[in-house]
Amino acid sequence: MGNITARNSMATRRLILEEFEKVQTQIVTNPELWRKLSFEAHRELSEVMGADFMDYPEFEFWFSRFLQGNLDLHHDRSSDPKARSFIDLPVEIFEKIGENVDLEERFQLRNVCKDIRAQVDDWDLKFHEIYYNGANNWDLESRFSDCSVCNFPENLVNRFCHGFYRGPIPLVMSLLKFPKLKVEKLTIREEDEYLEKFIKKLDESNRKLHVKKVEFTRYFYSSKIDLHYMIPGVLEDIKMFLVNPTREEMIKIIESQQCQAAKMVYIDSDNWTSEFPLDALYNCTRFSLYLEDPADGLKANFLKTLMKKGKVQKCVLYISKHRYAESQIMNYFNEPKAMVPNFPSLRRYPIPGTNDFYELECRVERCSEKFVYLERKQ
Repeated sequence: MGNITARNSMATRRLILEEFEKVQTQIVTNPELWRKLSFEAHRELSEVMGADFMDYPEFEFWFSRFLQGNLDLHHDRSSDPKARSFIDLPVEIFEKIGENVDLEERFQLRNVCKDIRAQVDDWDLKFHEIYYNGANNWDLESRFSDCSVCNFPENLVNRFCHGFYRGPIPLVMSLLKFPKLKVEKLTIREEDEYLEKFIKKLDESNRKLHVKKVEFTRYFYSSKIDLHYMIPGVLEDIKMFLVNPTREEMIKIIESQQCQAAKMVYIDSDNWTSEFPLDALYNCTRFSLYLEDPADGLKANFLKTLMKKGKVQKCVLYISKHRYAESQIMNYFNEPKAMVPNFPSLRRYPIPGTNDFYELECRVERCSEKFVYLERKQ
């Protein structure tokens, strides 16, 4: 029936007339309810015909004509005088309005009609951070002009009658309907059935998150990191705390499109260096690795192998804190040709067959922590 109606405006008007006749007696008794009954009739018809079969203003026009006793279905609307409406506002004025509405108001505007929806969807929608706490608890921090914050905890009831969301996951999925949605950072505290359900809904909708940074906190407590639902190339920074990762798990993470396209991959683990699958990182071009035990010999051999493989562009490797025994890692890089005069903590290694070289430098940074930087340069 929906296809027939879409092709035949007379059939559509006849359906509206039928809806009017259903409530005509109520309107005669309570004329002040005509708009409410009109809105409900439109909603019920939309459930049958599809949400986009007709905007409410068009429905209301015909409903009000029937209310006035004008039952002519052949009326040509092109002869009607042009009425000015909200959507006739200049684009720049409409955009100015968009800078001062919060998230709920965007949902409301988006549900008014297709024309306004197109305008709203053209606004930039940026979230500073989406934070998943676990147990279906999401925090959303957005910046609307003067940095307002919107939080949607697990026990939030539906305070609105418009049906914008019926739980946290539908809310987040609704956000993805905004074509220009951009998220600065996604933080995932832990993995559970609700997160898996959210990712499954993303896959079913054939959508991916437009997010620049993602962090899996130490409370995530897993080495099975899933990145496939984020857009490769858009995702720049990946931070993860890994618990007893296997070589296969590490390779799967590193060889993902998201990791290969990222500007930096930050890896933190409580594992000893001897237990960590370092060889899984040979194909990772840019990464930072934080393993707390000293293990100077193992870390030095790892850095030498990285240079030999020649795929790494930048590596930052944690060495130690001064309160432990002083790290001697630079003693493993004492080749005379690699020394740089007047810079005792700096080494340079030519890369065979190229004009490039690897620069190795030991630095002391925050809280007296020592790191070795390995970077390919020209």
